[in-house]
Amino acid sequence: MIQQLGTKLQVQIEQAGEDKQKKVNFSNIVTNPAEADITKLGEIMADLAGDGSSLDSIIVTNQTRVTK
Repeated sequence: MIQQLGTKLQVQIEQAGEDKQKKVNFSNIVTNPAEADITKLGEIMADLAGDGSSLDSIIVTNQTRVTK
């Protein structure tokens, strides 16, 4: 049996003058979100991060459990 456990997002933001990316995590989002919606969320988070910040990428993780 395959059971859907959840979907997570990690927005990765580049910050000017910083070596490390800023990472913002979201848990328990809707299953199979639209690409446009994911991108829009990433852009909003980059805008909120301040001047010199830009969206690098977004990681989507779908978790499922497989049992006998």
